[in-house]
Amino acid sequence: MKPIICILASLALFDSSYGQFNTPQVQLDHSHAEGEPPLLMPEERKAVDDQTDAFTKAIAPALTVAAKSTVRIWAGSQRLAYGTVVGTGKQVLSKWSEVADAQEELRIDTGYGSRAAKIAGVYPDEDLALLDVEGDPLTPVTWSYESPKLGAFLATPQPDGRLAAFGVVSVLTRNLRDTDLAYLGIIGELGFTGHGVKIGEVAKGSGADAAGIKAGNVILKVGDRSISGLLELKNALIGSSPGTTVSLLVEVDGTARKFDVLLGNRPKLAQPKNGRLEQMEQMGGSVSQVRDSFSSVFQTDMRPKTNQVGGPVVDLQGHVIGITVARADRTRSFVMPAAAVTELLKKIPTSPQVAQVRKEADEEPPPLPRGKRARGKFIPNGVERARHHLSDMQKLMDYMREEMDALDRP
Repeated sequence: MKPIICILASLALFDSSYGQFNTPQVQLDHSHAEGEPPLLMPEERKAVDDQTDAFTKAIAPALTVAAKSTVRIWAGSQRLAYGTVVGTGKQVLSKWSEVADAQEELRIDTGYGSRAAKIAGVYPDEDLALLDVEGDPLTPVTWSYESPKLGAFLATPQPDGRLAAFGVVSVLTRNLRDTDLAYLGIIGELGFTGHGVKIGEVAKGSGADAAGIKAGNVILKVGDRSISGLLELKNALIGSSPGTTVSLLVEVDGTARKFDVLLGNRPKLAQPKNGRLEQMEQMGGSVSQVRDSFSSVFQTDMRPKTNQVGGPVVDLQGHVIGITVARADRTRSFVMPAAAVTELLKKIPTSPQVAQVRKEADEEPPPLPRGKRARGKFIPNGVERARHHLSDMQKLMDYMREEMDALDRP
């Protein structure tokens, strides 16, 4: 076994705060919060610190090259985010939501000096900003387009070459943006025990609505695939894209009829705040303002601080395979793969002024349609309410699955 793997194995510590085994996290770019109760005895802490030092030395060669393309972004005395040097070395890519509201002029710190910077353009859909940097060109990042495997170790460097955070790939690359997914436009009736999916509601203006499908109808097949329930219906639509047409066999008043339905994009809806989910997401540290709806990311258990997001991510060979784009919660961070970043940089970015207006509009509470208020919070009706509930249930199921997986680890 290689030395670095031995050190990784010896660092797989039991986290008594959550009662599970976790990938070890080394955070050298910040201090522990004051007043935080110690989780280890002094002799245990010394053993951990000694192994941490050994691991840091072992992984240092993998960080050396990427560190030259890593910067910190500041506004006055406040560090906002990390950044990745791209292009000819005169631009830096970083997290838009962290730098957008800076009250002072931006500057970047390379670890060996600082210089002025300003926002040149924004990719708001991916929450990334492109900064122009004054002075001589910096060292641009060299990308590696090899996709990481599940369980592969990753690390993020600090600008001076030290380790910022590390973890493993926990979920392979996927699209988190609901609006990019195909949308049929129906809500199934819960409690239906017959064959197929009985429709409880049809969203107005959806493909199902346009095709003439009504509440009370029962979906029997998607193409040649028989449907036994809501999960089977969802699985049957996986792989279908917005703009494609699917053939449904639907029971209408006891008669099976064929409907051709043009799939649309899932609508973007304002999510009512779920206090329990918010609390769960923030367990283990602060989370990014924008931490969802990315078009192409893979998931890791790295735990960078929110002001460490935006820098390059390397594998154990030092290849830069992407950049961090969000700290989502205590067990999840998202990385945009190098190929997706490269394609994004080929596009013309939105002007900072337009992006700021859009950001402020997104932060405004939407006008209230029909519904009701409970303790000052708007609760939507019908299809919207059901979709909100399903989204929250899916998140809770993800958390539960992660906890169960952790308990099953040897």
